[in-house]
Amino acid sequence: MDENEAQSQNKKQSKTNVNIIPGVLFVTGIAIVAYFIGMLFPIIGGAISGIVIGILLNYFLGTSDQFSAGIDFTLKRLLKLAIILLGFSFYLTDIVSVGKNSIIIVMVTVVAGLLLTYFIGKAFGLHGNTSFLIGSGTAICGATAIVTLSPIIKAKEEELTYAVNTIFAFNVLAILAFPFIGKMVTMSDYYFGIWAGAAIHDTSSVVAAGYAFSDEAGAVSVIVKLARTLMLIPLALGVAIFHSIQSKKKQAHSEANKVNILNVFPYFILLFVAVALINTFIPLPSFIPDVAEKTAKFLIVMVMVSVGLKTDIHKIRRVGYKPLIVGLIASLLISVISISLIYILV
Repeated sequence: MDENEAQSQNKKQSKTNVNIIPGVLFVTGIAIVAYFIGMLFPIIGGAISGIVIGILLNYFLGTSDQFSAGIDFTLKRLLKLAIILLGFSFYLTDIVSVGKNSIIIVMVTVVAGLLLTYFIGKAFGLHGNTSFLIGSGTAICGATAIVTLSPIIKAKEEELTYAVNTIFAFNVLAILAFPFIGKMVTMSDYYFGIWAGAAIHDTSSVVAAGYAFSDEAGAVSVIVKLARTLMLIPLALGVAIFHSIQSKKKQAHSEANKVNILNVFPYFILLFVAVALINTFIPLPSFIPDVAEKTAKFLIVMVMVSVGLKTDIHKIRRVGYKPLIVGLIASLLISVISISLIYILV
């Protein structure tokens, strides 16, 4: 009987593996197109291209049921693999090189970004995880933070879509506005570099705005941005612990049984932290971090394509402009706070 059950289980697993192949191949094909669009137009990026293409395909053509298993597999499994591989993008020693005052500015803007966005979102009546995702993208590292945190808090696809699109809108605005404002108020290259690194969301947008101002500003902005991105590690770990405890309480309350926290803790976050520590303190052949980082970025494009393919545009219409307004207000406040701290502390 046990042998028959094992054979039955193996057959089911094999069938599941076959079922995911069409969807994964479909997503991969779209992701390749989106990835190259992102290379041609860095201001847009592969992740945004992927989610837009996915939304348009789903809206105008629909998504065949034969692709559903593969799309879900990309969202649930490949997303976690991408997050683990992202650990190779982090060097904890980078934080030391930016200086004490810059670290203070980064920490204050991260905390302020999370808190302000949460309260602004509540004031505008945003529900669920949308405010938190927009806040994490605003405070830390744009779409990367949103994609990393969404599976931990079990965010819905439309919440992920709202947040990523909001961050993209501000990135475009920042690339155009920051250099203009910096030159208008005659900021030094060093000051502008800190400001861009502390206030603009995605790394690609920080690079674009920083080097548009000057080469020196660009170099400083990248270092500050790397330090800010490192804040994703403690935030992800803290959110994972908090969410696991909350899940444990809910399950214990509903089932009146003891729940092992290990069953609800997102283990992939520990692997993400472990990879970052290995990358920082153990010399690795250069090709390993390079390949891992590029693979992670492509997997994230695949994830964003999957999000687009599962997005119901009618739900987004019902939410309307609120996420965009919340993100814009939060971004403006962070910009003002960070530039004020620069002139006070640096």
